[in-house]
Amino acid sequence: MDNRIPFNARRLVGDTYVVPGLTNAGFIKGLAIDTCEDEAPYAMAAVDRLGITHGHADHFSIAHVLRASGATVSAARDDASLVENPDINIRGMFSWAKPGDLLTTKLFRGVPCEVDEYLEDWDDPRASTIPLPGHTMGHTGFLTADGVLFTGDALYLKELWERHPLPYAIDPEAVATSLERIRETPCEWIVPGHGHPIERTAAEDDIDFHLSQIREIEALLLDLLRPGLTTEGAIAAVSAARGLTENPATYWLAVTTVKGFLGELLNREKIEFFVHEHAGWWKTL
Repeated sequence: MDNRIPFNARRLVGDTYVVPGLTNAGFIKGLAIDTCEDEAPYAMAAVDRLGITHGHADHFSIAHVLRASGATVSAARDDASLVENPDINIRGMFSWAKPGDLLTTKLFRGVPCEVDEYLEDWDDPRASTIPLPGHTMGHTGFLTADGVLFTGDALYLKELWERHPLPYAIDPEAVATSLERIRETPCEWIVPGHGHPIERTAAEDDIDFHLSQIREIEALLLDLLRPGLTTEGAIAAVSAARGLTENPATYWLAVTTVKGFLGELLNREKIEFFVHEHAGWWKTL
């Protein structure tokens, strides 16, 4: 057993390993890309740098542990504050009011970790950075020297849509652009944040499916909004149509995602927004 790598790491190709968990992490000669939820696999591994794809706590679960052991922590400028203070992300979902724990998904609750450098200044021969915004503002992929692209939550494989039919996104059109950037990036393997590693040649269907789902949700909203709906009505209608489970955490994730679609359609002048009887209304033009 090689004690220089996380004990459960699986070699994908060359020097690139995948560390499995609730979140797929990477490991390349001391460079960690995201982290799994458990610090145990890293107990004997020497991590000198951690690159974080985005500021959701399930992707930097043990960043504070690795930093305390000497690793330099890197995140995009737009997401760094979410890593250093996860409460910002939670507050943002509630228009900066303070929610109770019942209303907050565990994916956004994490241990703060200081960020030492921005990914915009990244320079490391083990991996290069690929901006993939949309899931968050600063979402970033990592392309290893072995041709493995770690995409974080920028790409959902087809199988994942069965469990998550309305993936969290703050900017769906930016997600679509990032999916095309993934398509255009020369690589041999793709490792999504959730799911299993997939050879690039087999990923074309997953990219197309993710794009088709974005357009399907847009078309659904345009249809639902023909008679006009309040913001709450639009969230409820989309959630029901997509088959979401009814619980507080799922609802609040849907709030952000549906508002992301509403904002995009408004910018494209496909819908209008107005206030009536102190409620916000949306209607297809």
